[in-house]
Amino acid sequence: MKNKNFYYEKIFGCFLGKSIGGSIGGPFEGKKEFLDIPYKIPEEILPNDDLDLQLVWLDLLKKKGIKINSDDLAKFWENIEYPFDEYGVAKANLKLGLKPPITGIYNNWFNECMGAPIRSEIWSCVFPEKPEIAGYYAFLDASVDHWYEGVYGEVFLTVLESIAFNEDNIERLIEKSCGFLPEESKVRKVSEMVLKLYKEGKNLIETREEIIKNFGHYNFTHCVQNIGFIIAGLLYGEGNFLKTIVDSVKCGYDTDCTGATSGAIIGIILGKKEIEKQVKSEIDKRIVAGWGIKNVYVPKDIDELTEEILKLIEIAEKEENLPKIEKPFKLPSIPEFTPPLKINFEISEVFDFEEGRRIEEEIVSGKYNGFESFIFNSMFIPVEKIFNGKNGVCFLRTEIEIKENKKIRICPVITDGIKLWIDKKLFLSHHIHNPEFIPASHRPTSPIVELEINKGKHEILLEVIKCNEKLEFAFIISDDKKHLIFPFPEQGSRRKEVRI
Repeated sequence: MKNKNFYYEKIFGCFLGKSIGGSIGGPFEGKKEFLDIPYKIPEEILPNDDLDLQLVWLDLLKKKGIKINSDDLAKFWENIEYPFDEYGVAKANLKLGLKPPITGIYNNWFNECMGAPIRSEIWSCVFPEKPEIAGYYAFLDASVDHWYEGVYGEVFLTVLESIAFNEDNIERLIEKSCGFLPEESKVRKVSEMVLKLYKEGKNLIETREEIIKNFGHYNFTHCVQNIGFIIAGLLYGEGNFLKTIVDSVKCGYDTDCTGATSGAIIGIILGKKEIEKQVKSEIDKRIVAGWGIKNVYVPKDIDELTEEILKLIEIAEKEENLPKIEKPFKLPSIPEFTPPLKINFEISEVFDFEEGRRIEEEIVSGKYNGFESFIFNSMFIPVEKIFNGKNGVCFLRTEIEIKENKKIRICPVITDGIKLWIDKKLFLSHHIHNPEFIPASHRPTSPIVELEINKGKHEILLEVIKCNEKLEFAFIISDDKKHLIFPFPEQGSRRKEVRI
């Protein structure tokens, strides 16, 4: 191994920066304005899934060795309890029997979000100065719950961090790392744009505005804009540990992630001693794990974590023919697969608003017989095609089957209006024109019905209301812990599948 003390300093600095940065950014997560926050160490270290999931991969490497594959990573997702966004979709896909990379793309509206880019450090630290190998492991990791820019994001940050072990010039570091992604990648484009604007003398606020203008997304966890904020923090921080983190966080959006990742990168560049020299205050170096991981080894502090990674470096250096990514790395084609979901919806004709009000009672009581049956292979129902450009209302009817008495959450996410009846009882009437479609049962923008439901079959009736330009709809059901479930009866083999 190259000088062990050298790697110790860099790895310790990486995870010290990760811990501090995530704790600085955590309280501001989801805020989209430019933030006015002080340049100071946080009062306490907060748990963060950015680190938690990497502790799961550390445990995997300790138990299985260096030569792992995507199936090994997928298996260890059983140790992750977090139900959020892409995590929840991937876990549900794994339960449906799917394998990576299908688990990262099927039913997954969040496949370009920050859940994968935030777990880059474990691979870069196990494979320091070996970006091609580190990048391959990042690809395996990300493809379980992401695709497209979500995978490019983790590969990019992993490569950048691996190179950072022997490149402390931040501009050159960004340039070298961009070369690992294809020119069409938005992660590469935003990083190159931020570097260009910095060289032109634009200030942080001006650069942030350009990131949002050219790559902004209303979902605060979308990765492209957030990676732009990370790169901005690195450049405008100009080698100062706290300024790098805080300038990333000031840009807003997914601030626990941008703070944690910019902190990890500048932590590798500076190393443990230089961070302590700059900060000049006592730093909590404990590992504070969150509630969402289980049955895995959790080091007590950053020193113990660093020592465990050093052991893995020694093992990795003895391995031959470890897989690598090509430069530039391009995503492989998605293999063909049969979608496992078959969700039957009976759909009415489209009524104008006055007709809809008149016929609603007839439909709820079961007297209307004008439904046509469709089977969908996803929880995303293309209702826009049902309306075919017209405004009005239509009714969708389906059935769920519950195996035991339990609490569930029914979440018909829509950009316009929705009513929900369960067994002919009205549970929800929601009509807000919200263009920010975020299909998740834990997001506050989603209309949610929580209820205790008895074992057996239950009729679900939905009234979809369209009076706005664009209509998006997802029918989501989760358990009381917010994990996705699909309690739809199996469709008979004789039933004709019709896709709109």
